[in-house]
Amino acid sequence: MKVLHFVTRLDLGGAQEACLDLCRALLRRGDEVHLLTGSGGELLEDARRMPGLVLHLWPDWRHAVSPLADARCLLRLARLLREQGFDVVHTHSSKAGLVGRLAARLSGTRATVVHHVHGWSFNPLQREAGRRATVWLERLAARPGFLLLACSEATSAEGRRHRIGRDEDRRVVHYGIERPALLRRRPRAAIRRRLGLAPRDLLVLQLGNLKPQKDPLTFARAAVLAGSALPRARFWIAGDGPLREETEALAASGGLADRFRVLGWRRDVPELLAAADVMVLTSRFEGLPLAVLRAMAAGLPVVATAVNGTPEAVHHGETGFLVPPGDAEGTAAAIVRLGRDPALRRRLGRAAREGSAGFAQARFRHEVLSLYGRGAA
Repeated sequence: MKVLHFVTRLDLGGAQEACLDLCRALLRRGDEVHLLTGSGGELLEDARRMPGLVLHLWPDWRHAVSPLADARCLLRLARLLREQGFDVVHTHSSKAGLVGRLAARLSGTRATVVHHVHGWSFNPLQREAGRRATVWLERLAARPGFLLLACSEATSAEGRRHRIGRDEDRRVVHYGIERPALLRRRPRAAIRRRLGLAPRDLLVLQLGNLKPQKDPLTFARAAVLAGSALPRARFWIAGDGPLREETEALAASGGLADRFRVLGWRRDVPELLAAADVMVLTSRFEGLPLAVLRAMAAGLPVVATAVNGTPEAVHHGETGFLVPPGDAEGTAAAIVRLGRDPALRRRLGRAAREGSAGFAQARFRHEVLSLYGRGAA
């Protein structure tokens, strides 16, 4: 089988990680796998290291909208689809999903076309005119017969509400994570010493970029509120992005000083989770956050915003607490409750670990690859 995966850019994120995981699974079973993406991104080297992967790097393909450059890429991709004769074309991320499906229509390809909806190209932070235009483009790209593969039931339902695609073309496959690596016991005390944490420190961790979607400013506000009630609490963000300076300034002005840290991009996430006591995610919108699934597998109680697919993983009062987006006070109250009650943390953490069993990586691969006409090996 000859398969093309197309992702806008290999940044560190759920869409990109899912894309690379599927590429690895296809390569292991002996398929010919092509990956088309723009230059750059934290995960590009991971793609370069995959034996057998045919990597198409297009420097003129960028995340920002550029009508002329994007039109050239669309025509170039349509030509590639005609020349290569792929059996499957699988698009990821918003821009690649729109352009990839339009190119598939233009090329007349007979390939199975799958658009992986890790999150729609429209979101609550857009202006109304831009949101309406993007919904219209999604409807245009959703040709009958092109599969719409959503990462959560909520994501699929949102597409249905906006009349994007047909019900018979919809599929839902929840993400999978590499649970064994997260379930494995790690020397927590030694990891915490290496990270500079004292035995009695309470580590509250957020995983994610510092962009408006993840709303790190609400995390900083919640940290300031919770920090006054929990003097041993430390608040860390593993990630980076354009809101870093503003987030750090907000925490500093609230008196947290060195108790608040932005760590930048990290590849030692399992160790950070082993050192943490509470996982927080303050997103304004999501598909289904891998950060939450990994924290659950690591046995951490989660405080997360009740947006999109997150409540399909985090059950309020059972595996963590759900709060409205933008609610710094509610987030802080949940952190304080968990910070003051070690027994509650342990109980919710155990339930979270058990609940993560439904998000196994092998199940994810098998269900997605089965859509190609053949199950995973």
